[in-house]
Amino acid sequence: MQSSEILLTGGKTNLGSIVRVGDTVRRPINSNSTFVHEFLQYLESIKFDASPYFLGMDEQGREVISYIEGEVPLNLGYYSDEQLVAAAKLIRRFHDVTEGCKLAGSEEIVCHNDLSPCNFVFINDKPTSIIDFDMAAPGTRIFDLAYAAWLWLDIGNEEISVNDQKRRLIVFTEAYGIYNTNLLIEIMTKRQSILIEEGHRHQKPCMTKWAQSALEWTTRNLHQ
Repeated sequence: MQSSEILLTGGKTNLGSIVRVGDTVRRPINSNSTFVHEFLQYLESIKFDASPYFLGMDEQGREVISYIEGEVPLNLGYYSDEQLVAAAKLIRRFHDVTEGCKLAGSEEIVCHNDLSPCNFVFINDKPTSIIDFDMAAPGTRIFDLAYAAWLWLDIGNEEISVNDQKRRLIVFTEAYGIYNTNLLIEIMTKRQSILIEEGHRHQKPCMTKWAQSALEWTTRNLHQ
């Protein structure tokens, strides 16, 4: 790492390999990078102001994107109603601008696919931007939102009461504009099951254990 590079510790993907250089972020590319670059360019072209811009490649073959000032959480946590509302409205705005775009293809929208608080930039304790689009792909609103609800509410955390989680889920989904929480919960359990499978496949026991615990909690407490 060059002396001008500052290791970034926020977020959950590519830990230890994402650095800041001036007003830019340098990240390793992956098999989805071409799509992501085109998508970020699309967001820039429509003047979406809550995501980074793709600026090209550097001499080391890393992608160069614009740096967004603010704080990025290291872990999940308990977010206030105001923060949940702000996050849900930002996600809705993001989904709205992707609906019907060329990159969505025959799908409803382009999903971020990892709308964890750890992939949001906060300013004055408010989520204001979305980062880390490595997993972006065509999909549906409910699929993206269900995963976001799971992580923003930290569903499965035994320290948060069932009644509080039910109330917060309504706060989050209504701020987005969806009122069928039963469907969202059904999709959430599917996302949890997918993550369990991924944990087994990639031999990540901590991921598997966390997702399994969340699935059991969701099935036990939220399913009608």
